[in-house]
Amino acid sequence: MNYYPVKISIEAFVVALSIVILGYGIQYITGISNPLLLLFVTGFLVHLIYDLLGLNKYYCQICAGCK
Repeated sequence: MNYYPVKISIEAFVVALSIVILGYGIQYITGISNPLLLLFVTGFLVHLIYDLLGLNKYYCQICAGCK
């Protein structure tokens, strides 16, 4: 059975949820009101945090699209 759609949907949900939660936190702390700037800063920090925590490397080992 092909679980690719389920796995990629879970991954997309986790990334989107991370961006929403961190975005609200960043907006609350910094007061950034420009949505494009907020999205850029949030995406940048999510990627940086995932990399520093080793989640990018872990994801490359288990990712649905890499197999």
